Amino acid sequence: MSTSLQKSHSKASNFKLTLICLLTALFNALLWAGVAMIFIPMVPSVVAYITLGVGAAGSVLFFLLIGKFSRG
Repeated sequence: MSTSLQKSHSKASNFKLTLICLLTALFNALLWAGVAMIFIPMVPSVVAYITLGVGAAGSVLFFLLIGKFSRG
C-alpha cells in the first residue's frame, strides 16, 4: 500500500515538474537572448523581436504552469 506522499512524489509527477522547470529555463534564456539580439547590429531586428516575443510568451506560460502545479 502506498501512502499519499509516495503517490505525490511519483516518477510521473517528478518528470512533469522537471520538464516544466526545464522548459521555463529554456524560454527564459530565449527571452534574454532576444533582448541581447536587439543590440547586435548584424542581427535583423525582426529576428530579435520574434525571439524576444517567443521567449516572453513561453516564459509567462511556463511560470503560470509552475504556479498551478500540484502534487497528487
